Amino acid sequence: MDRPRLPGFALACGLLWLLAGALYKFFDGSPNDLPQPVVEHSPFGKFDTFRLAIAAEFAVVGLVLTVPRLGWIALGGIFSVFLAVLVPLALGGESSCGCFGSNVTIAPWQMMLIDGSLLGLLLFSAPWRLPKEAGLGAPAFLPFLIVAIVAPLMKLDPPTLPTLIRPDGITAAAPQGEGDGQATDPAPTGADPDSPAGETEDPGPAPDEEEAVEPNDELPEFYELRSADWTGQDFYATDIAAFADQSMGAVLPNSHVVVYRQTCEVCKAHLEELWEEAQNDPNRWANDGGASGGQSLVLLRIIENKDTAENNLCELLPEPSQKVTLPALKRGYGITTPIAFDVDENFMVQNVTDLRH
Repeated sequence: MDRPRLPGFALACGLLWLLAGALYKFFDGSPNDLPQPVVEHSPFGKFDTFRLAIAAEFAVVGLVLTVPRLGWIALGGIFSVFLAVLVPLALGGESSCGCFGSNVTIAPWQMMLIDGSLLGLLLFSAPWRLPKEAGLGAPAFLPFLIVAIVAPLMKLDPPTLPTLIRPDGITAAAPQGEGDGQATDPAPTGADPDSPAGETEDPGPAPDEEEAVEPNDELPEFYELRSADWTGQDFYATDIAAFADQSMGAVLPNSHVVVYRQTCEVCKAHLEELWEEAQNDPNRWANDGGASGGQSLVLLRIIENKDTAENNLCELLPEPSQKVTLPALKRGYGITTPIAFDVDENFMVQNVTDLRH
């Protein structure tokens, strides 16, 4: 290849590779795909960091197209940042860098090889020798910059929490009753307020304006669950409760809750430990929803779009347990798993623990 053409070829290769990653993030990526070093050092939350990353990559693409004599510096800089992020991932033994999501596995060292080769080719091509008139011109960069900033803001709406309504029959006094156990029904819809548990703490009729409130069925594409804020809150005032589908089970008073994903290796190991514990002590977990004073177990599974029967690692589940799920979001939930916490007799969340550590 002629030397004068080499800078254009190198810029084109780097630009197309960067654009491919930016478009994936824009249309189908998730803030959960961000490498951990980026999340830890970003002054913003996962969602805003994700939008900023897309905007930066689009802006670099625009600068390369319009002013390549400056664009190569930005392109080389962003590949250098990629390499700096990939090094600790490779040294930490991560199986995938997450650059193209969880469904495309690319080892950090493989991505380092690609990014490093593109950076080496770019520098070898001596793009600083490009003529000043190369590219579309500086004025053309403004539309690219506007698109780079506005597109992620318009496409990726800030996540909103669905309307939270405490299920009927779920009250803090529920396990204290000695009646027919209606208040601890895993599917609490239609509980009788005249039962003994209801007489212990009758919440009374809801005000008219609350009766008119309907849950928001439109789920966000992504939501960052903040487990650090749960301690000391009523469970039904937490962000995770707003998404919980309790049609098959319920988070009851005096419960131990484990939040897990079926594709999570650490989740699998922890659930198997709980299963073995239940085998050794059949009375470890209450099978009456905690009404007898024992602690009940709640398994809260985060459903993901990639879940299949083949990738389900968590087939061995401890029993008896309440089964609660979080519906799949397009871009997922921003939380690491497994997480465990206790819900006391007054529904206060205690002892929130990240079980990865």
